[in-house]
Amino acid sequence: MKAQVDPWLVAILAVSAALNAWHLTWGLPNGNVSWAADAIGPVTALGVARRTFGGFNSGWFYFKYPAGWPLLMVVAFAPYLAYLYATGGWRHPSSDYPYGFANPERALFVLELIGRLVNVGFGVGTAAVAYGIGNRLFGRPAARWSAFLVATTYPIVYYAHTTNLDISYCFWLILALYAAIVARGTDRRLPWAVLGVAAAMALSTKEQGFAFLLPLPIMLLIGRARAAGSVRACWQAPTLWMLGAGAVTLLLANNVIVNPLGFVARIAYLLGHPIGPVDARLAPVEFSAWKGAKELVYVAHLWDGLSSSLGLPLLALAGIGALAVWRQPRAALWLWVPSVALYYLSLRGLELITLRYVLPIAVVGALCTGALLSEVWTRARSTRARWGVGMGLAAVALLSLARGVEIDWVLRTDARYQAEAWMAAHLPHGARAEIYQKPAFLPRFRGVTADFVPLDQRTRDALLARRPDAIVISSASRKSITHTWAADWRQTRTLLTPQPAAVDLLAGLEASQLPYRVGAVFRQEPRLLRNRITSVAPEITIYVRND
Repeated sequence: MKAQVDPWLVAILAVSAALNAWHLTWGLPNGNVSWAADAIGPVTALGVARRTFGGFNSGWFYFKYPAGWPLLMVVAFAPYLAYLYATGGWRHPSSDYPYGFANPERALFVLELIGRLVNVGFGVGTAAVAYGIGNRLFGRPAARWSAFLVATTYPIVYYAHTTNLDISYCFWLILALYAAIVARGTDRRLPWAVLGVAAAMALSTKEQGFAFLLPLPIMLLIGRARAAGSVRACWQAPTLWMLGAGAVTLLLANNVIVNPLGFVARIAYLLGHPIGPVDARLAPVEFSAWKGAKELVYVAHLWDGLSSSLGLPLLALAGIGALAVWRQPRAALWLWVPSVALYYLSLRGLELITLRYVLPIAVVGALCTGALLSEVWTRARSTRARWGVGMGLAAVALLSLARGVEIDWVLRTDARYQAEAWMAAHLPHGARAEIYQKPAFLPRFRGVTADFVPLDQRTRDALLARRPDAIVISSASRKSITHTWAADWRQTRTLLTPQPAAVDLLAGLEASQLPYRVGAVFRQEPRLLRNRITSVAPEITIYVRND
């Protein structure tokens, strides 16, 4: 008999789509720039595709991320680009503005929206896969709660509004986990092949997920060997389907067939041994079995990311649920082992564990919470107990939903919109403003010229000589005003180095020792969220010249 679609799942996915898509135009239009830090812009994605396929075995690679997500973006762009080409809107592509577009602002706006819509789908898909995992491990009631909690988790909602790769990376990891759970009890080809494809896509999106994926095939193969009583069971058709699908996907997603040297060069770069000169700083990655007192720092980073993602009440429930699931040891192993491996083998190797790095663990936390809430409801036998538990569960649902709604409200009322309106009303048309940070953290400048000042020119004397009409500063990435990145952190053992002249300039500006005063300050104060996403709700300060 064909299984019926759960109407609760349909409703939850509709809520997820609404949360992810509301005010999808956040910060747009803005050329190839996004207010989301580390987002892949349309021109960047097109550039990665062109350079990756530009010549056979060129050795070129995108230093920041694997090619998987930019190439997926270009695939989504393809119909619109074909339309532009057919209608004369995009001819003779170029790396310089207007990039070959007849109407670049309109074209980039549409391309950015297409990329964000893809991530809306990944956000909804993550909630759907969480439902599948919850249903397999704990039953349908737990599955509903798991899907709802994932759909309303504010980082999931936020990253669905961007062209960052983090939501797609999280989706592929959770899909791999689901495929492994399904594959453990069957020889059907599909779940094994999906595991290979999802794992390869996760690695092709961000290599950081290798540790989450590593235990999945091991746990599967150990289970097969035990069930069959022979190690030979590990090399039967299902395993070959998993390996074959994964290998093919990895080759295609990283364009290894056309540019194998580029793939090898990126791996060497990540390991800290670049094959040739690379005009990019080395990532601060260093694994050690034990790092002494720094282990407490990593735990604090993890706590900070999870408490921000879920909120303290839901994080407490997730912790209780993570312990309660051990009543079903097999289910607990599927949730615990990949999460612990990701933290220990991957996240601890970084200098800083940021919120977006813990997204897969937050999803696992939602699964544990879903299992706990379902069990609490089941154990409520009497009418009075049902009323009490029902009210508590309703409060949990409303809190989680309110947090998802609030991140949409924060995006809709971004302080940068207010700063833009203030500049339009108070600065003369054509006024010159100075900026010291990336455009991602600043308002858009309409009718105002924004000049980015290099670090070596951020001095008091140089400012007095330039005499800009205004200076715009964001609270996000504040150290980029006064510090420079170390090219090789292994030599300095620090990521940032202060530049005294820039430090003195900022101090003088804030102490009113320069002929500039604060013209306006724009800020937002989320009520339910303890924000730990750099791009969300930055405070904007506009200094204007005294005369």
